[in-house]
Amino acid sequence: VLTYSTNPNDADSDDDGLSDGDEVLTYSTNPNDADSDDDGLSDGDEVLTYSTNPNDADSDDDGLNDGDEVNTYGTDPLDADSDDGGVSDGDEVLVHPGMDPLDSTDDSAYLDSDDDGLTDGDEADLGTDPLDADSDDDGLTDGEEVATYGTDPLDPDTDDGGVSDGDEVLDYSGMDPLDPEDDGLYLDSDDDGLSDRAEADLGTDPLDADSDDDGLTDGDEVNTTGTDPLNPDTDGGGISDGDEVAAGSDPLTSGDDTVAAGTYSGGCSTLGASDTPAFALALLALPLLRRRKS
Repeated sequence: VLTYSTNPNDADSDDDGLSDGDEVLTYSTNPNDADSDDDGLSDGDEVLTYSTNPNDADSDDDGLNDGDEVNTYGTDPLDADSDDGGVSDGDEVLVHPGMDPLDSTDDSAYLDSDDDGLTDGDEADLGTDPLDADSDDDGLTDGEEVATYGTDPLDPDTDDGGVSDGDEVLDYSGMDPLDPEDDGLYLDSDDDGLSDRAEADLGTDPLDADSDDDGLTDGDEVNTTGTDPLNPDTDGGGISDGDEVAAGSDPLTSGDDTVAAGTYSGGCSTLGASDTPAFALALLALPLLRRRKS
């Protein structure tokens, strides 16, 4: 059996504005304590005047108790951000002294809406988007660009070298997003498998995937076939490197070019029955031509 030791001759034993019966049966407050949650507001005022929770000292969970909001700061004990500026009343009062929890204009000095490490006020000064953590979409947050790397949060490639700031920092260790000279080490403008720097060394065109137009990319010629990316017919046999590779002959050996000529022309055989004698005569004539030259 619960007993309350209230005054049976006084309907409101603690004189808080709520009857003992309402405190016990309706609000679960202490009928012998006028301020059950010790927040500076009586239970009666919380229930009847402010509609706050008489059993919760901070009804809006903003870090300030209901009594301080009502009696000291003039803020709304049911609204965690009374001025709707983005910073809670508690933070304005307790974390950032000097801020006014009733003035929304000073919130931007501390509010970081996109959690990028820059306050909304800083972003307004820089021209970045306070609602977009990466205003230039380069893979680095605006805060990282400003505070850590010194890059431009509004330019995805601060050094204009061709590789984005994010790629220079995150993908290619050791690159400097403020130095365009190192971008060529990784940039492959024509997607041919050779970096622009490698193409500069080779003399190939970094903006043309097939510098000699032989049907093989510069990267394939250097890395796979071993052919010259600046010579469409590396072995000088008369058939382009690309056609030799497609025909299955060796683009580094001129002796098989006649075979390639007879077996490949855009994927189709070029020798019919009527062409065989002429081709044979051409082969027989080669020694005579060589003797005349000598």
